[in-house]
Amino acid sequence: MKPSPLQLESYMFTRVHVDACDNPACQDIEGTGQFESNTHCQQHNEDASRWMVTVGLAFVQADGEECPPYTIDIEVVGFFHVADEFPEEKKISMVKANAPAILFGAIREMVANITSRGPYPRFDLPTVTFIDEAQPKAVKANGAE
Repeated sequence: MKPSPLQLESYMFTRVHVDACDNPACQDIEGTGQFESNTHCQQHNEDASRWMVTVGLAFVQADGEECPPYTIDIEVVGFFHVADEFPEEKKISMVKANAPAILFGAIREMVANITSRGPYPRFDLPTVTFIDEAQPKAVKANGAE
Protein backbone atom coordinates (compact mmCIF):
# COMPACT_ATOMS: atom_id res chain seq x y z
CA MET A 1 0.00 0.00 0.00
CA LYS A 2 1.23 3.47 -0.83
CA PRO A 3 -0.28 6.96 -0.55
CA SER A 4 -2.33 8.17 -3.50
CA PRO A 5 -1.12 11.21 -5.42
CA LEU A 6 -4.62 12.60 -4.78
CA GLN A 7 -5.10 13.60 -1.16
CA LEU A 8 -8.34 14.73 0.47
CA GLU A 9 -7.61 17.78 2.61
CA SER A 10 -11.13 18.36 3.96
CA TYR A 11 -14.78 17.99 3.11
CA MET A 12 -18.11 19.34 4.27
CA PHE A 13 -21.74 18.54 3.69
CA THR A 14 -23.48 21.57 2.23
CA ARG A 15 -26.91 19.94 1.95
CA VAL A 16 -28.40 16.97 3.78
CA HIS A 17 -32.10 16.23 3.46
CA VAL A 18 -33.62 12.81 4.16
CA ASP A 19 -37.36 12.18 4.33
CA ALA A 20 -38.98 8.96 5.48
CA CYS A 21 -42.12 7.99 3.57
CA ASP A 22 -45.20 8.54 5.70
CA ASN A 23 -46.86 5.34 4.46
CA PRO A 24 -45.97 2.35 6.69
CA ALA A 25 -46.27 0.06 3.65
CA CYS A 26 -43.14 1.73 2.23
CA GLN A 27 -40.87 -0.63 4.12
CA ASP A 28 -42.05 -3.49 1.91
CA ILE A 29 -41.41 -1.69 -1.38
CA GLU A 30 -38.26 -2.85 -3.17
CA GLY A 31 -36.68 -1.22 -6.18
CA THR A 32 -38.65 2.02 -6.14
CA GLY A 33 -37.10 5.40 -6.65
CA GLN A 34 -34.46 6.72 -9.00
CA PHE A 35 -31.05 8.30 -8.58
CA GLU A 36 -30.00 11.69 -9.89
CA SER A 37 -26.43 12.86 -9.46
CA ASN A 38 -24.04 15.61 -10.46
CA THR A 39 -20.36 16.29 -10.04
CA HIS A 40 -18.32 19.42 -10.53
CA CYS A 41 -14.53 19.70 -10.41
CA GLN A 42 -12.87 23.11 -10.24
CA GLN A 43 -9.15 23.81 -10.18
CA HIS A 44 -7.86 26.50 -7.83
CA ASN A 45 -7.20 29.81 -9.58
CA GLU A 46 -3.73 30.29 -8.13
CA ASP A 47 -2.54 26.79 -7.18
CA ALA A 48 -3.00 24.26 -9.98
CA SER A 49 -2.37 21.36 -7.59
CA ARG A 50 -5.53 22.15 -5.57
CA TRP A 51 -9.09 21.24 -6.51
CA MET A 52 -12.60 21.76 -5.18
CA VAL A 53 -14.97 18.93 -6.05
CA THR A 54 -18.72 18.87 -5.47
CA VAL A 55 -20.90 15.76 -5.58
CA GLY A 56 -24.67 15.95 -5.34
CA LEU A 57 -27.01 12.99 -5.08
CA ALA A 58 -30.77 12.70 -4.97
CA PHE A 59 -32.92 9.61 -4.58
CA VAL A 60 -36.46 10.52 -5.53
CA GLN A 61 -39.79 8.92 -6.29
CA ALA A 62 -39.79 7.61 -9.85
CA ASP A 63 -42.67 8.56 -12.12
CA GLY A 64 -45.60 6.20 -11.68
CA GLU A 65 -44.04 4.32 -8.75
CA GLU A 66 -44.85 4.13 -5.07
CA CYS A 67 -42.97 6.35 -2.66
CA PRO A 68 -39.62 4.78 -1.72
CA PRO A 69 -38.94 4.30 2.01
CA TYR A 70 -36.58 7.30 1.95
CA THR A 71 -36.09 10.24 -0.38
CA ILE A 72 -32.67 11.86 -0.23
CA ASP A 73 -31.06 15.10 -1.38
CA ILE A 74 -27.44 15.49 -0.30
CA GLU A 75 -24.37 17.41 -1.42
CA VAL A 76 -20.76 17.30 -0.29
CA VAL A 77 -17.83 19.55 -1.21
CA GLY A 78 -14.27 18.29 -0.91
CA PHE A 79 -10.90 19.98 -1.19
CA PHE A 80 -8.09 17.97 -2.73
CA HIS A 81 -4.38 18.25 -3.46
CA VAL A 82 -2.63 16.45 -6.33
CA ALA A 83 1.04 15.66 -5.79
CA ASP A 84 3.35 17.94 -7.75
CA GLU A 85 5.31 14.97 -9.09
CA PHE A 86 2.18 13.37 -10.60
CA PRO A 87 2.23 13.72 -14.43
CA GLU A 88 0.48 16.93 -15.47
CA GLU A 89 -1.38 15.28 -18.37
CA LYS A 90 -3.01 12.78 -15.98
CA LYS A 91 -4.07 15.15 -13.20
CA ILE A 92 -7.52 16.04 -14.56
CA SER A 93 -8.45 12.40 -15.13
CA MET A 94 -7.15 11.50 -11.66
CA VAL A 95 -9.30 14.18 -10.04
CA LYS A 96 -12.45 13.51 -12.09
CA ALA A 97 -12.37 9.73 -11.50
CA ASN A 98 -11.16 9.51 -7.92
CA ALA A 99 -12.23 12.64 -6.04
CA PRO A 100 -15.98 12.05 -6.62
CA ALA A 101 -15.53 8.39 -5.62
CA ILE A 102 -13.94 9.45 -2.33
CA LEU A 103 -16.73 11.93 -1.65
CA PHE A 104 -19.40 9.39 -2.65
CA GLY A 105 -18.05 7.15 0.12
CA ALA A 106 -18.70 9.97 2.58
CA ILE A 107 -22.23 10.39 1.20
CA ARG A 108 -22.83 6.65 1.41
CA GLU A 109 -21.77 6.58 5.05
CA MET A 110 -23.86 9.65 5.96
CA VAL A 111 -27.00 8.20 4.32
CA ALA A 112 -26.49 4.84 6.06
CA ASN A 113 -25.98 6.58 9.40
CA ILE A 114 -29.11 8.74 9.10
CA THR A 115 -31.41 6.05 7.72
CA SER A 116 -30.28 3.48 10.29
CA ARG A 117 -32.05 5.67 12.85
CA GLY A 118 -35.23 5.98 10.77
CA PRO A 119 -38.48 4.00 10.75
CA TYR A 120 -37.39 1.72 7.89
CA PRO A 121 -34.31 -0.46 7.36
CA ARG A 122 -30.98 1.28 6.72
CA PHE A 123 -30.58 2.47 3.13
CA ASP A 124 -27.21 1.48 1.66
CA LEU A 125 -26.29 3.30 -1.52
CA PRO A 126 -24.88 1.07 -4.25
CA THR A 127 -21.21 1.28 -5.12
CA VAL A 128 -20.54 3.35 -8.23
CA THR A 129 -17.74 4.39 -10.53
CA PHE A 130 -16.88 7.82 -11.89
CA ILE A 131 -14.45 6.60 -14.53
CA ASP A 132 -16.78 7.63 -17.38
CA GLU A 133 -16.75 11.23 -16.11
CA ALA A 134 -12.95 11.22 -16.31
CA GLN A 135 -12.88 10.33 -19.99
CA PRO A 136 -12.49 13.26 -22.38
CA LYS A 137 -15.71 13.99 -24.24
CA ALA A 138 -15.63 13.78 -28.01
CA VAL A 139 -16.05 17.16 -29.66
CA LYS A 140 -17.72 17.31 -33.06
CA ALA A 141 -16.43 19.52 -35.85
CA ASN A 142 -18.99 22.21 -34.98
CA GLY A 143 -17.68 22.35 -31.40
CA ALA A 144 -20.62 20.53 -29.79
CA GLU A 145 -20.09 17.64 -27.41
